[in-house]
Amino acid sequence: MNKILLTAAVLLLSACGFHLKGTQGISKPLPYQSWQVSGGNMQTALENALQRADGKVVQGGGAQAQLVVTGVEERRDVYTVTRAAVINEYLLTLRVQAQAVRLGEAIGEPIDVVIERTMDYADSEVLGKAEEGQTVWSEMRADAAEQIVRRLTFIQGK
Repeated sequence: MNKILLTAAVLLLSACGFHLKGTQGISKPLPYQSWQVSGGNMQTALENALQRADGKVVQGGGAQAQLVVTGVEERRDVYTVTRAAVINEYLLTLRVQAQAVRLGEAIGEPIDVVIERTMDYADSEVLGKAEEGQTVWSEMRADAAEQIVRRLTFIQGK
C-alpha cells in the first residue's frame, strides 16, 4: 500500500511540472560550442557550467568565442544584530561582471550577476564558520557561473 501511495505522489509531482533544482538544465543551446574562458577566481565554476550546457572549453586558440570576467566583488556585511549588540548574521554578496567576445568584438550586452546569501554567526563556532563560509562562497560562484552561462544562450550567434 505504501509503495502505491509513494508512486502516486511521485507521478502527481512530475505531472505538475515539479523538478529538482539543477536537473532541468539550460533550455536553449549556446550560440557557440567552443569557448575560451578568462575568469580569474571564477574560472573553474565557469568551465564547469559551460560543460554542463554542452559547451566545449578550449585552452589557447581555436575557440569560437571567449567569455571574459571583467569584475568580481565579494562583500560580507553585517545583516542582523542581537539586542545585546552581538552580530547574529552576515550577508554575503557576490557580484560578477562578464562579457562575451568574438573576434575581438563584444557580443551581446555585458552580463552582471548578483548573488546574495545569509550566514549565521556565533563567536563560539568561529573555526567551523570559516569552513562553512568557504563552502558558501564556492556555491555562490557556481550559482553565478550558471546564471552567466544561461544568459549566454540569449546571445545571437553568427
